[in-house]
Amino acid sequence: MTGKILQMTVGQRVEIQVAGLNVPARFQTDFIGVVKGRWFILNMPESKRYGELREHLHEGVPVIVRFVLENGNGEICAFRSDINFVVAHPTKMLFLDWPSSVESRVIRQGRRFDAYLPTQISRLTEDNGSDLTVDGVILDVSETGCRVKHTYQTNDEGEPQNPDWDSGQRAQLTVQQNGNGELKINCIVRQIKRKDEHCELGMQFNSNQKESINALFSGSLVDINALSRSGE
Repeated sequence: MTGKILQMTVGQRVEIQVAGLNVPARFQTDFIGVVKGRWFILNMPESKRYGELREHLHEGVPVIVRFVLENGNGEICAFRSDINFVVAHPTKMLFLDWPSSVESRVIRQGRRFDAYLPTQISRLTEDNGSDLTVDGVILDVSETGCRVKHTYQTNDEGEPQNPDWDSGQRAQLTVQQNGNGELKINCIVRQIKRKDEHCELGMQFNSNQKESINALFSGSLVDINALSRSGE
């Protein structure tokens, strides 16, 4: 089923993962359009930001395409394809082979997806500064929030010091996405669980940053193999 592609809008941001390289290579670019049954057409990524990566974008290169549809509750979609050819005029564009199928998963409110994403957790002050920053991991994520985990900081003697987290405190998560730089998401601490040297925080996302939340899903979490397994 490829009908999901026809629900996309021109100019929509999509993420492309170049398969087969020794290092993970991802970039975001604009969706230009389709020739149904033949091509999925994208803008060539910016040379200033992705100059070295552009050298790998040529005929026959396999890619994975990911995008988010804003329909109802929203869907994460992904498919595999190959670059069919690259054109230079009137602007540089990538023509991908039409996929045989598109995998998708509904982002339902409250439904959580397992993740393992390194992140920095910063506690925000009233003036939006930070008085505490710790390294942690996002354990799972939903459309409305996520669960993160970090180890306690230690004092000079190596003894754990409990961060002074309180329910209702504001925080910011910083995630490094491959090829896309930093993604910052503001949230509110809703749950706090301490066990041994670890602390788990239940975070609620601020509602006015849907684009960043979509980027978190499409840029970091969507694994086309996992999507395929979910439909079995």
